[in-house]
Amino acid sequence: MQPVICIEMLYPALSPVEKIENIARVGFSRVEFWGWRDKDIPAIAEACRQNEVRVVNFSGHRRGSLVAAETHELFLADLKEAVQVADTLNCSTLMVLSNELGEEGRVLNSYSEITADKKYLNLKSGLEKALAAAPEKIALVVEPLNTRIDHPGYFLADMETAVSLVREINNPRLKVLCDLYHLGVMGQDLKSLLPYYIEDIGYIHIADFPGRHEPGAGSADWVTLLTIIKNCGYKGLVGFEYSPLNDSYESLRKIRSRWQRIVND
Repeated sequence: MQPVICIEMLYPALSPVEKIENIARVGFSRVEFWGWRDKDIPAIAEACRQNEVRVVNFSGHRRGSLVAAETHELFLADLKEAVQVADTLNCSTLMVLSNELGEEGRVLNSYSEITADKKYLNLKSGLEKALAAAPEKIALVVEPLNTRIDHPGYFLADMETAVSLVREINNPRLKVLCDLYHLGVMGQDLKSLLPYYIEDIGYIHIADFPGRHEPGAGSADWVTLLTIIKNCGYKGLVGFEYSPLNDSYESLRKIRSRWQRIVND
């Protein structure tokens, strides 16, 4: 498994290019981000080239909700543009969500008039359309988010439903983005679900809780959780997507030190 750093909440005063440069100096070679439209993609591509860093994941859409069939065309148009950006960045993984998010992660429409069963079917249909529209080199990871703190009204809020979708669609290019912060906030048993669902997981996100700060700043036992991930034989990417409690550099330095101890043990 390999560590990835999400640039979004780190170094708030710096540009994405400067963030990448600082992350590389600490010793990380993979980064991710959320939306691409607010970023200078050619500049990011050049910064990655100069610093020997690769963008490995970003949001495949910021428009359209998979739970609402009437927005699928909007979703697919946005995904098509994201695929073009992914090609520029040599990125092979895109994140997808059940509901469109607005400022500060607010769910723009919960579609309360649509039943849960229908939302599930719409989400399944939308994911199948996305897989058909995206080239073979692109993998999609669908992400459950928490509804208790950050995203009230979001449909896909648990691991069981996400895994059910992935297994029913049964396409090797679709997996679950297992975000341990969101699932932890929802009260799911992280130590149990990791080995149980490891084959369905295509990407992992980490932040401590409460607070969504760096591992070690909250209540989760991150040494044990990372050890479980390692011992399960997971070979994929682990993204550190967090808001630093204090200094960004110091948080990165601590993450790198802990990571090296765990993976080398």
